[in-house]
Amino acid sequence: MKNNYLVGIDIGTKKICTLIAQIKSDGKKEDVEIIGYGITESKGLRKGAIVNMEETVEDIKRSIKDAELTAGVMIESAYVNISGKHIQSINAKGSINITGRSKEITREDVERAITHASAIMLPADRTVLHVLPQEYIVDAQDGIKNPVGMVGTNLDVYIHIITGSITATKNLLLCLKKAKVNVLGMVLSHIASAEAVLTQDEKELGVLSIDIGGGTTDIAVFEKGAISFSGTIPYGGDNFTNDLSIGIRTAIDRAEKIKRRYGCALDPNLKDETFEVPSVSGKKPRQISTSLLMNILKPRAFEIFEMVKMEIEKEGLQNSINAGVVISGGTALLDGILDVADGIFSIPVRIGSPFGIGGLIDKVNTPEFATAVGLIKYGFSDMKDKGFIRNKPKNFIQKIKNYFGI
Repeated sequence: MKNNYLVGIDIGTKKICTLIAQIKSDGKKEDVEIIGYGITESKGLRKGAIVNMEETVEDIKRSIKDAELTAGVMIESAYVNISGKHIQSINAKGSINITGRSKEITREDVERAITHASAIMLPADRTVLHVLPQEYIVDAQDGIKNPVGMVGTNLDVYIHIITGSITATKNLLLCLKKAKVNVLGMVLSHIASAEAVLTQDEKELGVLSIDIGGGTTDIAVFEKGAISFSGTIPYGGDNFTNDLSIGIRTAIDRAEKIKRRYGCALDPNLKDETFEVPSVSGKKPRQISTSLLMNILKPRAFEIFEMVKMEIEKEGLQNSINAGVVISGGTALLDGILDVADGIFSIPVRIGSPFGIGGLIDKVNTPEFATAVGLIKYGFSDMKDKGFIRNKPKNFIQKIKNYFGI
């Protein structure tokens, strides 16, 4: 964080995207506007995990440099995402007695309840990434979002705890350190994506967020305004591309381009067309039909959504997603993906694009940039919660300097 700028770095399996946003205030409210972006190919990750640190560091640097050139500012700190099949989550409950003479609940009481709920035994190789309150109960009254100031004798809290591999987390932090980035916050990709594409009404009613990235599919369920489940499926857009590469016998990079241009997961009224595809090993090009592509892509789409459905049913949440399903991530752009999901879930399904932010949003206003935009929105909320963002920008700048000892 530098002055009144916010930075989000989405480190994914297919791409690394850096967004720079500026916080503007008119004295009454603050707005966030994207002023710079940098997008580079990601070559050092597989299924959300770092497999080549040197390449990842260089890719991060290139993404940052491009964003800085676009914005015309230098950056030092950022919010970054973390994802991968190593992510695990659990719900927990804590309960405390209110000991104050007036029985008025304080912030310290809330923190005490959360600490009690968080006191779970973790394996030595895991670390806590997020502790997210879901609901408070004061005596017999439930559904409370903020109990501070209320009077009661007993305070219960339900929380969602997200953990990750210590090794994976440290490797990611080391990459960012080598890229000379100070990490203000490490945010689960599921949370960032949801922040960008879900409305508050959807979160209150109950919604399933599905972000299909290059290497993994991140799923999260929100109920009563809070996250109640998060999980990761180790399949994503790369699997569609690999299936095509094998099915039509062409190189991976060519299969990716074909998928984006001609691919369709489901279309009962598909107009069958043919196009030329270069073969491998110097063989003659071949004519491929769009119906063949659909026959290759459709099973993979059905498989991923069926796996998501199984996870939701295993958690007993199938009746909790009253607002439907929202799909984001690069694969959300695949034609027919909405029809496949609609057939699997039999509830309203929509494609989620980022909203609620200004500036150069038209450059990243597609589902594949949900995580990157979500990091900016998350960072803005985080800084407001910490009191760094007020109606007077000069106070904001001074608070940031004090926070980092500048």
